[in-house]
Amino acid sequence: MPQYEFGCQIPAWHWHWDISQLRDWAQGVDALGCDYITMADHILYAYSRPDRPQSGAYTDDVHQHEVMTLMAWLAEVTNQIALQPNVLVLAQREPILVAKQAAEIDVLSNGRLRLGIGVGWQWQEFEALGVNIKQRPSRTEEYIKVLRACWTEEPISFSGKYIRIDRMSMMPKPVTPGGPPILFGGLSQAAIERAARIGDGWVATVHTDVDRLLPRVRLMQDQLRANGRDPDSFPIQWQPPLNENSDEVLEQMIAARDAGVTRLGCGMPNYDREGVMPVDDVLRIIETTRREVWPQIVGS
Repeated sequence: MPQYEFGCQIPAWHWHWDISQLRDWAQGVDALGCDYITMADHILYAYSRPDRPQSGAYTDDVHQHEVMTLMAWLAEVTNQIALQPNVLVLAQREPILVAKQAAEIDVLSNGRLRLGIGVGWQWQEFEALGVNIKQRPSRTEEYIKVLRACWTEEPISFSGKYIRIDRMSMMPKPVTPGGPPILFGGLSQAAIERAARIGDGWVATVHTDVDRLLPRVRLMQDQLRANGRDPDSFPIQWQPPLNENSDEVLEQMIAARDAGVTRLGCGMPNYDREGVMPVDDVLRIIETTRREVWPQIVGS
């Protein structure tokens, strides 16, 4: 039987919750027995201009906590729940520093880090950070090798197109053997092929609707088989938006589960509504989903 997990997305971006509210939420979902927390990543957002129109989610100031720092804090305020950037834009970050940060979070959390990786999309952010967005695929693949070398080798030596390490040390190593699992995000053909080839799992975008999700899951399974990998042992993750309508959530989750998705749960609400829900209301919806919907997913 597949190993199913129930997770949720922390409101650490777009919502203007203060740190005490984020702590109450994190400790609440940990106490509910949720399996993992996910969190989005951006360093900068581009304001809309006539020459660079943005989608509706990014036309105003957007609160976005820094994902690796916040994951380290979550390691302290929670006890058992897994922690997952969903997804960190690796190509625009310095990979040796990411390797060090990830190793430290894995140590602080006693092996609870899962590193979600994506190639990114916001060209203005890449430009501001001094990275050529056209190099996203090649940088991502090389940087993954850098992460794994830093986590497993001592001394570390690496020679690539972008990074060179000549007999250096990075200690402590992660407590997770081989380092935290690396899950890839993205719905494109290239993203799915990359995940099937070198990833430890795949994360579908939270707000992907079921009709678009299911063919991508089938494509992922086909790519895994083409690479000689077992789809049944490869985690596939998708969290529909937070929704008080349990019947709708159940229908979505059953369709995703039957297609092969094994990590489900609650994402953030759709962004077309006004206002921000209080912590207790968000926790109530997550608790209701876990109590009323989840048993029908894992037990049917």
